[in-house]
Amino acid sequence: MTPEQRFFEYAMAFEQTYADDDWSRLEPYFAEDATYEIRNTPIACKLEGRAAVLRGLKKSIDGFDRRCASRHVEVTAPPRTDGDTVVVDWAGRYAWPGAPDLEIRGRSVATVRDGRIVALADEYPDGEAERMGAWIAAHAPGLDGSYE
Repeated sequence: MTPEQRFFEYAMAFEQTYADDDWSRLEPYFAEDATYEIRNTPIACKLEGRAAVLRGLKKSIDGFDRRCASRHVEVTAPPRTDGDTVVVDWAGRYAWPGAPDLEIRGRSVATVRDGRIVALADEYPDGEAERMGAWIAAHAPGLDGSYE
């Protein structure tokens, strides 16, 4: 299985986990010493170790995505692979009652070795975090997508 295939298998499992909250499903996709980094946003952080990565993902999903009325994520460009690293551009659209939809654009960079993600990073274009923060402040100040 190529790194790209494994990443998209993980992404599909992530969506199942979003639906049913079974985070143990994702354990086989991450190396024990995996890292997850969030870049270019006020909630930037680096989580180290599979357990910390999964805890952080769940915290962010519970504090933001699950509290929205709806969530839709899509790949916005063909994925790119360089050796064992996969780069995927994506957009997420979130609905909140009485507010215009929020669209967030980002990029995931995953390094896959021996069938497991050893490093995952989500990064956001300049200005994206400020736009998202302004939307949250104006429409849903209780939302918290932080990972720690």
